Amino acid sequence: MMFLGLLASAGSASAWASSELVLQLETSLTSDSNPLRFYDGNAATAQNGNVDTSDKVRGIDVRAGAIIPVLSDRTRLILTGDLGKRSYQHYQGLNHQTKAGDATFEYAIGDVVSGRINAGKEDRLFQYINGSLTDKDISHYGQQGAELTLKITDELTIPVKADRSSLRYELGVNQLYNFHQQGQQASVRYYSPTGSNIEAGLRMSETNYPNRDQQQLADLDKHYRETEAFLEAEWKYSVKTVASAHLGLIRRRYENLHELDTTLFSTLVRATYFYSPKLRLDMQLWNRPFTIVDPSILYVIAKAARLDAQWKVSDKTQLNFSGMLQDSDQKLVPRLAEFQNEISRKERELRVGFGMSYEIDRGLKFNIDSVAERLTREGSLPGLRQAIIKIGLEYTYENLPGSAAKMGLKRYQHSLSNSDALR
Repeated sequence: MMFLGLLASAGSASAWASSELVLQLETSLTSDSNPLRFYDGNAATAQNGNVDTSDKVRGIDVRAGAIIPVLSDRTRLILTGDLGKRSYQHYQGLNHQTKAGDATFEYAIGDVVSGRINAGKEDRLFQYINGSLTDKDISHYGQQGAELTLKITDELTIPVKADRSSLRYELGVNQLYNFHQQGQQASVRYYSPTGSNIEAGLRMSETNYPNRDQQQLADLDKHYRETEAFLEAEWKYSVKTVASAHLGLIRRRYENLHELDTTLFSTLVRATYFYSPKLRLDMQLWNRPFTIVDPSILYVIAKAARLDAQWKVSDKTQLNFSGMLQDSDQKLVPRLAEFQNEISRKERELRVGFGMSYEIDRGLKFNIDSVAERLTREGSLPGLRQAIIKIGLEYTYENLPGSAAKMGLKRYQHSLSNSDALR
């Protein structure tokens, strides 16, 4: 891994005297009732001839990270990464390695200028949708970004961002969704004396799909520009209660197929209530668009409500629960839809999650992570069910307590039961 190579070449041991170092090992066993997400009534045939939609997956992961101060604690280099392996009992063709690495340089120049420069890569298994694809595909995602914040006064700051990202699939059938994207964002943020803040800004981006053939270009185009005018706010109502909101107006314009042009709204509202030092409740409401790998679907509008609860039962035991209800409206490309002139297709998703962690000894944890999902579709179309439970044993070495959390190593674990935005 790139970040391990950087660690190895960093010089003498004395150079690391003030650094924070983390090494994390995890082994797990996952039972998945429907890894390829077949619709109800459809059966999958594993490579060994066994007819079943379920499978068991063994996993092993090695994660590591370092925080290296440069001149001061406010100017530092953060290196993190993960290398893992997944082995399937029946669908052995899905066996694969996971890889991820991130490098972030955070800097501060006096009290006026601060920012960060970051780059990262991640290789992971394709996120299967509806059983229409059963071959293994690996997605390769990369991103680079830079952010600068200019502090005008104690109440007023100006954040500016620029980023680039790319996604590449190995399987030919998915390569029409390989993309390159670059964007810029500027905003103004105001902080009140109570700690609340409000931000208004504009984001512009361009997205290109370099691997589409002539027919795909005629159906889906190759390039679009997008602008989003947004308003964000965080309200600290009390010591126990915090609420935040994101409101965005997104305008997408295609290069040639102007009939695909659209204007969309994006809304996300969150509220956190610390009922006690041991119990935290989080609510999220959203109405936002996203895309999926299906050439007949232009985009999806999702409206959802989600509730998360985190309960620290004792110093060693922590539980978390989640429930989500989401209605999705799939906006179709009419000429590519299954039924001629079909405009949209609606789905409802119900997800319930449960997780637990128990600290057996210092640095050694036993984890359970699980989710159950039921998807229903309008009309007489078949639905989808999936239940996943993962049991894992995790050992973490850190030379300073809390370093793993500070580095955000949990982002490589892709939680089933917990909202990643709240971890």
